[in-house]
Amino acid sequence: MLIVNTPHPGRKQLKLEYEDVAQWNPRLIYADVTGFGDKGPDAELPGFDITSYWARSGLLSMTRDAGAPPTWPVAGSGDNATAVGLYSAIVTALYRRERTGKGSYVTTSLLAEGVWSASVSIQAALSGAKFYGLHDRKNPANAALNVYRAADDTWFVLLVTPDKVEAVAKAIGRADLLTDPRFSDPAKLMANMPQLTAILDEVFGAQPMAHWYEVFNGVHVTFGAVRGPEEVINDPQLRANDIVVPLEGAGGKLTSTISSPIQVHGVNKVTAKRAPELGEHNRRDSPGAGLRHKNKSTAFSRVG
Repeated sequence: MLIVNTPHPGRKQLKLEYEDVAQWNPRLIYADVTGFGDKGPDAELPGFDITSYWARSGLLSMTRDAGAPPTWPVAGSGDNATAVGLYSAIVTALYRRERTGKGSYVTTSLLAEGVWSASVSIQAALSGAKFYGLHDRKNPANAALNVYRAADDTWFVLLVTPDKVEAVAKAIGRADLLTDPRFSDPAKLMANMPQLTAILDEVFGAQPMAHWYEVFNGVHVTFGAVRGPEEVINDPQLRANDIVVPLEGAGGKLTSTISSPIQVHGVNKVTAKRAPELGEHNRRDSPGAGLRHKNKSTAFSRVG
C-alpha cells in the first residue's frame, strides 16, 4: 500500500503517479488525498484543512454566531476527519483485493470530506431550501436549544425536546414559565424569545455547573458542558471507553495518548507506543549508527 498527499505536479516529477507505481505490483493499493480533488480548475491548488475542509466547504460560514466573523477552527480537525475517510477507502480496497486479487486507486480530498461533514446544510441547499440566519445566542430560534453559562463561568449546551419542557421547567424551579402569558402560544413565544432567554440566563447563572449536572441528569435531558483540553483529559469517560489509553515506553509527563475512534469488539488494538527517537531505527551496521543516541543534533546531522 502507498499513501500519498504530495501535490500532483510534484508526483509527476517524482514519478509517483498511480500509473507509474501500479506496474510494480498489480495488487497495490494506492491511497491519494488532495486538497480539492483530482479534477477541476483548482485541482492543483495547495490546500490545508482551514482552507479546503473548513472555508471552501461552507463549514466555516456556519460555525459562528450572528454578527460574528468566521473564527479560526481547531487545528488539524479537518485533517483528522479526512484521514478517517481515507482509512474507509483503504479498508474497502483491501476487501475488494481479498475478493478479486486486484489492487485499487482510492482517493478523497479535504474539500470532499468538508462538504460531507456539512452535508445536512449542503443537501438542503441542493434542494432549494431557505435557511434561518446564523444562531444568535441572545435571540435564538428556540431558547430550549441554546448555550448558557453557569455561575462558575462554565458554558453548556442545552437541548430540551418538547416532551421534556415541563419536567425541566419544574426541575429548575421555574414552573411559572409554563403559564406565563408571554410564552402561552407559539406566536407569543417566538416574539418573546429574547425575554425567555434572559430569564434562563439569570436562572442558570445562579448555580455552578455541578448543580445543573445533577438537575439535568435528574430529568434525563440532553446537555453538554463546554470543556477545554485541560478538562477533557480528566474526563473519566475517556479512559472508561479507551478513548485515552496508556502509552508504552513513554517517560516524564507523557504517559497516555489518544486512541483511534474505531473499535471492533472482541479484537484488541495494537498497544500504543511512543514515537521513535530521531535515528533510533537506523540500521546498526550503517556508518555512524553508534552515534545516534548520543544527542539529537548528532543524529540529525547523520540523517541529514
